[in-house]
Order: sequence, then C-alpha cells, then structure tokens
Amino acid sequence: FMIRQIRLTHFRRFSSLTLTFSCPVVILSGANATGKTTVLEAIYLIATSKSHRTNDLSSLIEENQPIAHIEIKNEASYRIDLQKKGKISSINDQVIPKVSDFIGRLPVVLFSPEDLKLIEGMKSDRRRFMDLELSLLDKKYLRSSMLYKKILKERNERLKQDISANDPLLKVLTDQLIEQIRILYPKRCEWIEELNGYLKQICQELHCEEIKLVYQSSFDFKHLDQSFFEKLKSDLWLKNTGIGLHRDDFNIVLDEKDAFLFASEGQKRTIVLCLKLALKEVIEHRLNTKPILLLDDVFAALDQKRIQHIMNYMIHQNQTLITTTSLFNIPDALLKEAQIIRFERG
Repeated sequence: FMIRQIRLTHFRRFSSLTLTFSCPVVILSGANATGKTTVLEAIYLIATSKSHRTNDLSSLIEENQPIAHIEIKNEASYRIDLQKKGKISSINDQVIPKVSDFIGRLPVVLFSPEDLKLIEGMKSDRRRFMDLELSLLDKKYLRSSMLYKKILKERNERLKQDISANDPLLKVLTDQLIEQIRILYPKRCEWIEELNGYLKQICQELHCEEIKLVYQSSFDFKHLDQSFFEKLKSDLWLKNTGIGLHRDDFNIVLDEKDAFLFASEGQKRTIVLCLKLALKEVIEHRLNTKPILLLDDVFAALDQKRIQHIMNYMIHQNQTLITTTSLFNIPDALLKEAQIIRFERG
C-alpha cells in the first residue's frame, strides 16, 4: 500500500507539480520555503480532510486562482478539489458526499514541528489529536463524537436560559450526553492503553527514556449520573457544562516526570515522534494495513545516535516520506535505499 504519484494544481505555491515515487523511502530535500512540507500537507489533507497547518482550507488555494486540486494515486485515485466555498472529495472520479466516508481510506501518520503542541499546547490540542485519530480508526467513534458535540451545544444553550435544576429539557440533554460518554470514554481509555503498550516497545527500540500517557478525566465514570448531578448547581451558575469529554486531557510522562516541565527540546521531539510511531502500530494492528509515515523536519534538535536509531526503525516500514534541509543529517545507509527529490526556490 504505497503512494505511487501525487499531483498538485494551484495548491499553495505550486501552480503545477507532479511527483512519482519509486521507493519505499522518499527524501524531500531543499531549503526552507521550497514546498517540501506542502507535499506532506497535501497527502495529510487527502487522508484526513484537514490541514495540520491551518483551519482555513481556502487559504491553500494559489493566489488569484478559483480552485486547487490534489490527486494521489496508489491502487485507487483519491482527489480533493478545494474551492473558496468548500471542498469536493472523490475516489476514482466518484464524488464522496460525506466526509466520514472519505477520510481514513489512505492511512497516514504525520510528524511535524506543530505536533510539539501535544506537550506544550492547550488541553484542546490534545483532545483534538485524540478525537481525530480515533475518528479515523473507528467510524462509530466518529458518529458518536459528532453527536456528543451537537448535544453539548444544545445543553450549553439551554443552560444560558433562565431555567431551574428541574428543567425537563435539561434533564433529557444531560441523559443524552451521558449516553454518548458511555460509548466514547471506554474507547478513549482503550486507545491510550494500546498506545502505551506500543510506546514501551518503541522506546526500547529507539533506546530512549520511558514514555507514558496518563488519561485525565473530569468525571467519575462509574458514577456518571452522580457526577453530573453534583456539578448541576455550578453549571446553572456558570451557564456552561463543566464536566465531560470536552474537559478531559492526557498527560505525557517521561521517566515518571511531567514532560511539559522536565523534557528538553530534543526530548520533546523524541516523545512526539515515539507517540506517532506508536500510533502507526495501533493503526496497523486495528486496520490490518501499514500506514504511510510523513516525517516533516524530524531530525532537528536530535543527536546523531538518536537519528541512527530512528533510521534503523524506519528502514523496515512500508512507505516513509521525509523532509530535510540537509542530506548530511541522514545516514549513508538510508540514502542508498532512498529516492531523493530535491526542491529549489522559484
């Protein structure tokens, strides 16, 4: 399961670009701002219908152009047409109206410098990561997550009205919210447990410190109804839902210490990379397919020894696309195995 070709038209800086891949390892080499990351972004967009760099997809269209196209070919042909008013997704020239039926068809795992937000960023960054990755893995999670957000919005709107604790509609919405938590929460916990199992293996393979994720819940799952009842007075006062999946988080622990407080820059990058490699293993196990690795500027702030361990791991993967500003960062053994594509300004 490999990408054989990618074509970009009026996408970011590229009026037209066609790349054909002939090796499992592809190295995109060139100075900053030459478009290397744009190629990874386009692949990620096909895989998830999202960009990892912006929420405004219309900004990806080349200036003064009405539409941008991304097309990827492997056994099938995947295409997204971006317009100012939205996007159209298709597989083998057949339009796929529902995003939920399009995403996840091309399994990928992306590492990018923006992923340091998983350690340094807000709770919402980690929740977004968790929800996206679980939605790509599990359609039931995706449907239930969308329903949870809809019910939460309705409950918050109800709380803004002048109502009492006995309001019947508030009771219905609370029960509906709890019903979705009973579906989603165990799936989150199972996913965290799976990741931790693979993290242990990967940390050993890469000879790095022990990394662990610890889920932090805002409620007592065994006594959900009681948790919401106890929070009701506060919810009515603040006119907002104070507990639930939208308040949860996970901590990243490095050798029993909080990674946010104690990890160095190089350690943080290694943590995120290990987390993404563990995610790759979970996808492979659950979907019985080998995802494509997209590694953007992965070697910055890493020493040669750690780079060598990472390379030894990557050389056995299905397909890996790596961006780098310098080929000197990459061990000779991998350069001999790789297809090298050079990007230049202009």
